[in-house]
Amino acid sequence: MAIPVYVNLGNLTPGMAGSISATAHLYVNSTGYFNVKLHDDGLDDVFSNLTVVLDIGGRSVTLNLKRDEATVNLAPGNYTVTVTIYYVVNDNPHGPPYVVNKPLITVTPIKESEGSPSNQTETESE
Repeated sequence: MAIPVYVNLGNLTPGMAGSISATAHLYVNSTGYFNVKLHDDGLDDVFSNLTVVLDIGGRSVTLNLKRDEATVNLAPGNYTVTVTIYYVVNDNPHGPPYVVNKPLITVTPIKESEGSPSNQTETESE
């Protein structure tokens, strides 16, 4: 399942830092574990720091260039997902090729045959 979130960081300059937020909607039709993945191929050539924080139904998931996947357990329902991206551009950035219309983040169900994850990676927001 894909969550369309459109983020335009504008014109980035070396050393630039900032944050940007967007929202999306996620519909879950049955309880299960979901893999949340940051597709960071080539982004370490652009950003010295890239941290993505997702708030999914009161659960906070943090992804970055070193930890690009997490697992969440979701019950059926409609979720508003807030995505906040914190970034610092490298001093000499080199953009990855062919990034137009490619997802930055995907949320996909984990098949039952794969079993439940042994380590829960979601955290509850307070």
